[in-house]
Amino acid sequence: MESSTFCCVQCRLLQPPTITCVECAAPMTAPVELVRELLYYRDMQIGNHRDWTMVTAFLAGSSLAMPVLAPLAVGGIIALAIHKIRTRQQRRGIVGIDMPAAVAAQGSTTIYGVARRFRSTVSSILDDAPVLVEHAVIKDRAGAVLLRRCEAAPFLLEVEGSGSVLIAGVARVTTTSSLAQRFAVKRGDPRLGRMGVPADLAVTGQLEVASVPIDRTDLAITGVIEEEAVAELAFHRDGGRIPVMRGRVGAPVLVADRRLIAAAL
Repeated sequence: MESSTFCCVQCRLLQPPTITCVECAAPMTAPVELVRELLYYRDMQIGNHRDWTMVTAFLAGSSLAMPVLAPLAVGGIIALAIHKIRTRQQRRGIVGIDMPAAVAAQGSTTIYGVARRFRSTVSSILDDAPVLVEHAVIKDRAGAVLLRRCEAAPFLLEVEGSGSVLIAGVARVTTTSSLAQRFAVKRGDPRLGRMGVPADLAVTGQLEVASVPIDRTDLAITGVIEEEAVAELAFHRDGGRIPVMRGRVGAPVLVADRRLIAAAL
């Protein structure tokens, strides 16, 4: 059966089927089963070990005719064996990458307010509780990102002194200290399954889940604001016109904790 979960090799985002990553716009996105081999490497240099194999085979063959090369052949065989053992040990788990930097779209502005439910919610991978945005990240011991997933439902942000703005489209949680819960996970954990991680993929690390519940206060949302007509709001205002901050491919709406932003200033 074809996988319904795609993975971006560039930023490790798990997402619905797409030809480009919804967050970073990279074209290296495909079903997890097809790209899982690439997740064992930090970069695309995956063929270097072939040189050792070829050199060792050459020396082993030449040593039959030239015994003086026998010690070199033995040394090459030992080096190849050590390389194979190390590679096999490393392949027990996928390799982490640095978290890609969150970059605001050109012309973005930051607004502050309270998150209100608009149309629907998404279910948290932790307990199926209704939330508006959830960003789940699996990290290794060094803090590198193994896999991640972000789900978001359109919601209204009640902005201080200026009404509501509809937040929609692609979203990403940035500052997570006050929003995240952390758990140790390993292969087979049901929470990984809810993220879309295949049950047979070797994943061990720390799961960080940052959720934005309904009526969450002190939010800072960054993105481009445009006015759109929203059918559901036509009963409450002329033509349903409302300011909308819509995240798009390669330019997600950035969701952060206002208090952490203020503390950094």
